[in-house]
Amino acid sequence: MRKRASPSTHAALDAAQDFADVRDRDGLWTSLNAHLAGFGITGSLYGTDAFPERDKEACLIINSIQGGWLAEKIDQDLFYCDQYVSVARFQPSPVLWSDTTLLSDLSPAARASVELDFDHGILAGVTIPMRFAGGLGGSSIGCHAAGTSFAEFDAMWHAHGRTISAIVHAFDTALRERFAADIFPLDEAERSCLEYLATGSRIKQIAHGMRRTERQIRSLLAGAIHKLRAASPEQAIATALIFGLITP
Repeated sequence: MRKRASPSTHAALDAAQDFADVRDRDGLWTSLNAHLAGFGITGSLYGTDAFPERDKEACLIINSIQGGWLAEKIDQDLFYCDQYVSVARFQPSPVLWSDTTLLSDLSPAARASVELDFDHGILAGVTIPMRFAGGLGGSSIGCHAAGTSFAEFDAMWHAHGRTISAIVHAFDTALRERFAADIFPLDEAERSCLEYLATGSRIKQIAHGMRRTERQIRSLLAGAIHKLRAASPEQAIATALIFGLITP
């Protein structure tokens, strides 16, 4: 007799199907929050980047926790020193916010970040790191349950953590595979320029192949670097490859 899928498996599969049916990035984000709400999660904070490093600015941040809280945190330069944001960039496993061992020996900025969280009631939750493209790309999501104690959230996570992780990973995959062009709005000429450059072509060769002037090619390259939030042409090529924007 075929074994029936568990309710957790059904929940994850239902979410993945819903993610496949949405038509835009906003719809995908709305669908994710709807599925997470069934577990008592009231808001989430998602970020993704190529070559994630401590203190590096992410290329995309989407938030549904508290807009005022996030704006205040960013305005005071406290977001990237957040201990749970930082740990998600080098730890592969989910981190419960009840793990207060991470809050010892904090820098003044990191302590201010925690105090701001407490002021806004951002307490119980979990940060889930994700990796893709052989570890060259990284995403993470912080899931918050307003009005919930550490013990209550941890009990929920113990019961449903695998399902929540599966749903979040399905969202991350759908976002990157279907809507990467929304995150990095390269036009066709900019993508072509990067593809030529990725093969080792020089500016003069690219100009000849694209039937443009060398000045136009440099302008296209500068635009691509800016849109990809890269520091160099090499980093722009790597980011485009990691997010599947150009063909190797």
